[in-house]
Amino acid sequence: MGEWRARPADPFDACEPFDSSAAAIAAQGLVRLGWLLRPADPAAGERYLAAGLTVLRTLTGPPFLSEDPAHEGLLLHSVYHRPRGWGRIPPGAAAPCGEASQWDDYHLREVGRLVQRLAEGGPPPTFFGNPASAA
Repeated sequence: MGEWRARPADPFDACEPFDSSAAAIAAQGLVRLGWLLRPADPAAGERYLAAGLTVLRTLTGPPFLSEDPAHEGLLLHSVYHRPRGWGRIPPGAAAPCGEASQWDDYHLREVGRLVQRLAEGGPPPTFFGNPASAA
């Protein structure tokens, strides 16, 4: 794989498909973890937050964010179900690429919502109740 850390993510890799939904979910988890760690361990919290924001920055630029107004999805390069061969492999490609899925778009919007809340100084969203009332 050579200098894989020096290369940008490539959704057109002939060996392995890039799953943008996994990247969006990972970005969301990293941002949440960083946000929650910051009060107790600011250095660790900032590292996780920076990692999540880096993944988000990658996903919100080309070739991942759809720029085609006729396309129905936001985030491209989702892999639906590779073992069943349910991902579209475009002519000339070796692996699925170029498609969107609703869970891609959901997780991209969710991490965007988290970052917006963080930027506004609001509390992190929770599933049950207010984190301040749990103390």
